[in-house]
Amino acid sequence: MHITERADTHLDPLVEVLWRVHLGGYPASWPEDPAAWLCPDGSLGAWVAVDDDDLVIGHVGLAVPEPGRMPTVTRLFVEPDRRGAGVADALLEAAERACPGTHVRLDVTEETPAAWRLYERHGWRLTGRGPADWCKPTGEVPTMRYYAKRVG
Repeated sequence: MHITERADTHLDPLVEVLWRVHLGGYPASWPEDPAAWLCPDGSLGAWVAVDDDDLVIGHVGLAVPEPGRMPTVTRLFVEPDRRGAGVADALLEAAERACPGTHVRLDVTEETPAAWRLYERHGWRLTGRGPADWCKPTGEVPTMRYYAKRVG
């Protein structure tokens, strides 16, 4: 497996991976345009994990959601049958390397302990919890965990 900068040619295979990830609950609602969802406003870069057969198996992005805000790690996901093999670790490290000497933030739902354990294992500090500014298709508003880290 190797990590490389995301290219436009990665978007279609990423949408397929994202669909399989979505069947497990992420994202909570399927985006109207999943390829555009992978390219949020304020994007600073994105990386993909590619296996030895050149199959895309994971993704992470880095964005500044609003001018003047800290960079945010976003859209981190891994092909479900490839989890537990260090793919998410490698993707997170790639995003962190892209902004040395910077404070970076991320958020994750309380109901995804595997995700927040990953961040805590990498030295991310929990800075707070609170209700999301979005709701699931059921109308439920999840509780978010907010993390920050000075990288580099």
